[in-house]
Amino acid sequence: MDNPLELKLPDDPIDRIHTMALDLAYGVSRGLWGTNFTVDRTAREETWMNWSNAPGGAVNFDDYMTKKWADSPPSAYVMLSFGYFVEFEQKDGYLLTAKAFSLLEKPLAPPSVFISYARKPSSALALLIEARLKLEDRNLRAFIDKDIPLGDEWRDVLVQRINASQYFVLLLTMDTLLSKPVAEEIDIALKTTTCKIIPICHNGYRFGAEFPASLGERAVSAELINTLATKNALVVETESAASYEDKVNRLLGRLGYSTI
Repeated sequence: MDNPLELKLPDDPIDRIHTMALDLAYGVSRGLWGTNFTVDRTAREETWMNWSNAPGGAVNFDDYMTKKWADSPPSAYVMLSFGYFVEFEQKDGYLLTAKAFSLLEKPLAPPSVFISYARKPSSALALLIEARLKLEDRNLRAFIDKDIPLGDEWRDVLVQRINASQYFVLLLTMDTLLSKPVAEEIDIALKTTTCKIIPICHNGYRFGAEFPASLGERAVSAELINTLATKNALVVETESAASYEDKVNRLLGRLGYSTI
């Protein structure tokens, strides 16, 4: 991962707490300092110290606290309340927790995701994916069409949102092929070179399946499907809660999140 120590501090107070935990865990993982800290509160202000066997550990930590936090980081009590610290055996001593190290398993910058789907066959799955993404990372930007304000020009918003997305998650069923809006979204995504397309086939759909003429006029052309078939798709094998959960976890893994 990139070096989080070099990033600017966020303005949001809650985000600053998570930033502190991530930075401390990163420093430990790179051998910059140790996992145990003490806090001196004799002057009504917290003075942090790190105890480490790492070469230059105390100096590295002091330098980090001064440069990034101007020696005014979040309170150790707050870090304790958020579960990033546990109290150590010595007075005013703290150990960094596994929860802090788990932050290293997330992308440094939360990705932006556009979810494309046909409402009738895929609304439930689209909303499930949106909810799980936001549960995994409250800063992750997930967009589905319900987020388009009334009165906005539909195509203009689509182009803007897809161009701004790192990932285009496409939910595919046989009925999806009838959707003109989905066809348009696919076309935009294929022209957006910075957007990675992740198809998710469900409700029995598989690439290569013959389109039944009895369904009506298809909107998503065979040519588009052939192009999408070259992508590394996720396939929901059975319509069950366990199968959907597995594929959502695999999607999170594709986006850079650990689900172990």
